[in-house]
Amino acid sequence: MNQAHEDIKKSFQNHKIIASESKSWYVGKPGTTLNSFSITWSPGSIVLYGQMGNVTLIAKEFSSYENAKKWLGSCDLETFKRTVAHEIPENLTYFYEACRFWGREPHYK
Repeated sequence: MNQAHEDIKKSFQNHKIIASESKSWYVGKPGTTLNSFSITWSPGSIVLYGQMGNVTLIAKEFSSYENAKKWLGSCDLETFKRTVAHEIPENLTYFYEACRFWGREPHYK
């Protein structure tokens, strides 16, 4: 084993799986995967991933599921851009509209 592998092994030796609330959906037009995407919410973050790229949003507004839905249903594009914490896809507008759609739609409980 090389040193990098040993360091990683040591870093994770005391980790345990800890249960956490989360919700996940696949959104798309029935019968096609064109412009489809998946959304996963967990306290403090929202991850969108699909054909157009991936976005991870991290914000205190996402601490609860209801707050995340409310924020995404009404956010403006500039606020959305400032909240993106990681990878920004080329087509940010697509994901922004996807988020607004998700924020307005009823969801499974």
